[in-house]
Amino acid sequence: MSDCCSDDELLDSQDEAEQEGEEDEDGEDEYLSDDDDSTGMQSIHNGVSEENSSTAPAGWSVLDVPEMKRMQDETVDHVIDVWGCKRSVAKALLMHCRWDKEALLGTLSEHGPEALYRAAGVMDDSIAQLDQAGGSSSSSREEPAGDTLVQCMTCFTDVSKGLTSTMDCGHVFCNDCWLQHFRCKIGDGQARSLRCMAFKCGIGCDEAKVASILAEDPASLEKYNHSLLMSYVEDNASVKFCPSVPWCGRAVQVNGDCFCEPECACGAVFCFKCGKSPHSPCTCSMWESWDEKVNGDSETKHWFTANTKPCPKCSKPVEKNGGCNHVVCKCSQAFCWLCGEGTGMAHSYTGISGHSCGRWKEQLDKSIEDASRNHKRYMHYFERYKTHGDSHMREGVNRAELITRIEDMAETSSESRDYTWLARALDQLKITRGVLSNSYAFAFFFFGGQMYKEEFSAEQNTRNQHLFENLQEKLEEEVERLSAMVTKCSETLRVDGVERVRVINSTVSIEARIVNLFGLIEDELYGSLQASSAQISVYRPRKNLVV
Repeated sequence: MSDCCSDDELLDSQDEAEQEGEEDEDGEDEYLSDDDDSTGMQSIHNGVSEENSSTAPAGWSVLDVPEMKRMQDETVDHVIDVWGCKRSVAKALLMHCRWDKEALLGTLSEHGPEALYRAAGVMDDSIAQLDQAGGSSSSSREEPAGDTLVQCMTCFTDVSKGLTSTMDCGHVFCNDCWLQHFRCKIGDGQARSLRCMAFKCGIGCDEAKVASILAEDPASLEKYNHSLLMSYVEDNASVKFCPSVPWCGRAVQVNGDCFCEPECACGAVFCFKCGKSPHSPCTCSMWESWDEKVNGDSETKHWFTANTKPCPKCSKPVEKNGGCNHVVCKCSQAFCWLCGEGTGMAHSYTGISGHSCGRWKEQLDKSIEDASRNHKRYMHYFERYKTHGDSHMREGVNRAELITRIEDMAETSSESRDYTWLARALDQLKITRGVLSNSYAFAFFFFGGQMYKEEFSAEQNTRNQHLFENLQEKLEEEVERLSAMVTKCSETLRVDGVERVRVINSTVSIEARIVNLFGLIEDELYGSLQASSAQISVYRPRKNLVV
């Protein structure tokens, strides 16, 4: 197990970050210029400056419905160009491989198409043999003329060849039977896996032929096309719907690492891996446990364990509010508070008649003390988690109010001023409040909990906690300092150059402190794990504060 860096090394790096943020006014003019003839509103959109939008964190893209269709078609066309198969086959193979075209083409190149084609339920004349069981087949005989009668092996009706359809497997059925078959399957939610009706065939139906048959039922055709389009999101490991409520109708596609926290165009930010709210530096499993503690009943159970005992008769919880260890439930059952065993009513302050449980006292007292300590420890972290979480929400409201005031001021005043730096400071406050809120959930599990208890000795755990809390405390202090300056500047919107530079310096300093905090967590804490592994969303420094 690798040791953490020393306290002095981390503190030195922190000091360097502070010095980096304390630049002179001339240096800060490179960050934002007072000579900008914009009011600051035209260049601000969701916290993104248009001139700096190209520097936004790469790694994901937001897709609306037309963009989903375009990306799906491009992926299908790429497979067609490389492999030379027809469109319905390419789409079926991609859905089978969860739209991973690299994995699909790699499998085809290394192992050949036969096994993959069969697994995906598609037919290729060069590698597949027709299963003659059930239904009529046109692959083993000459194609009949258009006016030739063909017997449908489902309804056993002789119909004109022009009123039948033949799928890639060669099985022929009348269009009415195909239509009813497709309607039933689509109604059952199987639109993406429409198979041939022939007994034991299992070959997928050609998309173009399905669409042609379903033209008589526009509602079913719309459901079919929509299901195929949604497959690009629902069956794609690199694409997920935005979890916004109400849903904005968009999806997010990552271009690499799935451990990220993308932002949709609607403003919703979420963990791409688990789909929940942003929780870095907590892992997904850590956040799931925390969410259960916060929103579930686990802490209620802890409180009941620490403060109540079940009645031995009716099993209802009983809270002892004073007096001796002889308690009486509402059902009139008396029992000993120490061991929970039912007793008679005769007792004194020194004991209960006919009852002795001294040998159990130490064990039970320890259990009660542990439950009480765990609950108090949870409340310590939860209160700070909630405080910063509430502030995180308020910062978003404050920014919206600031933008409205700036817009009103721009309309009524002839003076043009740039307030982008102030909006960015509020963006930084919102980001940092979220980081601090999640950092308390992280600390609850990582230090003193059971999750990584076996990974560190007591001495190492104490040292790691000291390093973490030092950086966390310094970050909190700077956040409160910036918050006070932003509040003062936002009240009048009349700010001199010195106050502006102080706000910008503090904004940059906070960003550097966040980077240092994540560096400790990723490299020294998670990086020191031996028996287990942990992956979190990598924090991307935002010098231009793209939120």
